[in-house]
Amino acid sequence: MKKIGWFTTARGPGSFNLFNTMIGRLEGGDIRAELAFIFINRDVKGNRYRQKIIDMAEERGIPVIIFPSDNFLPELKERDIDAWRDEYGKGLRDRISKHRMDLGVLAGYMLIIDPETCRRFPLINLHPALPGTYKGTWEEIVQKVVENRDERYGSTVHLCTPELDRGSAIAYDSFPTGRVTSSSMDKEAAAKAIRGEELKREAYLLMETIKLIVEGKVVIRDGRVTDQGGGMIQAPCLEGAIDRSLSS
Repeated sequence: MKKIGWFTTARGPGSFNLFNTMIGRLEGGDIRAELAFIFINRDVKGNRYRQKIIDMAEERGIPVIIFPSDNFLPELKERDIDAWRDEYGKGLRDRISKHRMDLGVLAGYMLIIDPETCRRFPLINLHPALPGTYKGTWEEIVQKVVENRDERYGSTVHLCTPELDRGSAIAYDSFPTGRVTSSSMDKEAAAKAIRGEELKREAYLLMETIKLIVEGKVVIRDGRVTDQGGGMIQAPCLEGAIDRSLSS
């Protein structure tokens, strides 16, 4: 059975929903895998979503690794962010080395993974943008979507590579922004509506992508995403399947 490492900053409801959905799919037998550990790059600091994830993991005997990045070598971070990222990566790899990990999943993980960790492990990331479009946090991206009056928005699960948010797409979701916005909305209201729709859909996208990998229908090897026979794949859009799931 495949072992999955779950990486999250656990900042808010989106991160919690992804984790809670994953637990449900694992315990329901829909995804035949196990969580090897939960890695969180922040102390709890009174964050209720972070605490709920920790409590759920501990109740199930899933190891929780907390390695705060916000107070890690602050002088180096100020002086050389790339060197800092490499040093944090060494600490991360040391802490997860005690656990077998066949696949790493970044789900609401708000820190750029260092190049060496990307090279050593098969890691996938849920990025809140359509393939080949925007980089940044979901706040920055949704603002750009609203300002540019994009007709469609969605999220992508892609392979983590040393080049930020540019790894091969594995699967993605897309929906018309006009479904949840109107001309009478101001930018703040439109951004909130668009983000709300994406949040409703992203857990399904991530679960189905993980399932494809766990079942061997998608293979990650040597920094490439292929089918079972080693051929390159075209990332599928799961819009229709997600629409049907939400309406059922």
